[in-house]
Amino acid sequence: MKILKYLSLLFLLFLLAFVVFVATQPATYEITKQKEINTPSNSVFEYVNDFSNWNDWQQFNTEENFNFTTSQNTIGKKSYVKWDSENAIITTFAQKDSISQLFIQNDNKQTLHWKFKKLGNNTLASVTIKGDLSFTEKIYSVLNGGITSYVGPQIQESLNKINNYFVSELGEYDIKVDGLVNRPAINYLEQKDSCLVKDFPKKSKALLKTMKNFIKSNDIETLEVPFVMFQNNENQNKIVYAMCVPVKEKVFTTPDSQIQGKNYSSFLAIKTTLKGDYSHMKKAWSKTRNYITTKKFKEDKKGFYIGIYKKSVPEVNEPSKWVTEIYIPIIKKEAAPKKVIVKDSTETVIAEKLE
Repeated sequence: MKILKYLSLLFLLFLLAFVVFVATQPATYEITKQKEINTPSNSVFEYVNDFSNWNDWQQFNTEENFNFTTSQNTIGKKSYVKWDSENAIITTFAQKDSISQLFIQNDNKQTLHWKFKKLGNNTLASVTIKGDLSFTEKIYSVLNGGITSYVGPQIQESLNKINNYFVSELGEYDIKVDGLVNRPAINYLEQKDSCLVKDFPKKSKALLKTMKNFIKSNDIETLEVPFVMFQNNENQNKIVYAMCVPVKEKVFTTPDSQIQGKNYSSFLAIKTTLKGDYSHMKKAWSKTRNYITTKKFKEDKKGFYIGIYKKSVPEVNEPSKWVTEIYIPIIKKEAAPKKVIVKDSTETVIAEKLE
């Protein structure tokens, strides 16, 4: 009995000592991790600053099956990502070489500070996370070897994921010129727009979302996958295009509608397939035009330039697995007239006289 009382007293003393030890631990923390990313700093900044990419690299919430949702505008002030009604990350400030974010989880607030320093053609990305610890979080931290022991690896792995995106996902691609094909006639809906080349993935994605809402609200039957129709444009930094969705029957819209019902007749084109990120699209167009020149085809500059996104987001998140088909219109070669050989009858007459 005395031994039991002794053990109970010992346990209480140990528990008291543990509580005192936890209480004396710092109530705030600051952890910094960094990694050299093999890509220019402006590209890394734009990637991290866009919450639509958040789920591709973040390692802060991987144990639970969260459904992430973002604000309509995923870049800059008032943009956010949520994974339930009480958790959010909100961008509070951003400039060309840094980003500050506020992490809210229930009543707990943390800040994330990103710095992007140029290292030649590479980037030194640094992340500093600051926050306060509740008493319960202090206990968890002590039992797990300190907050740095489990938050630090999460930050480091997030940086590794970002680097992997630029090295593996963006660097891996394949371009194959499939040759001459016939594009069949089709009915489609289109909405026109223009933007800088670097803004095309985001702008086109938003435009497609608008069109899908229009199609759904009007109960329109669609066919195949959406495509983009490009205007032949001399400005290398700007894209003029129309986001298009194939439809079963021709749709008639009012003249002032931003979305118009269109169709085109069948035409000849040189087809090329790009497997990989859209950043290699310029190479794909160039390789296709070299093929046209080599095979002595003639480009139809008044025709339809088409890009079809066979595999893309949101169905496929990895850029290395995206599949895009491009079509450059070709002027149909006219058949050369057949040579008709007319026999000169005078030859026979002259020959008979000589005999």
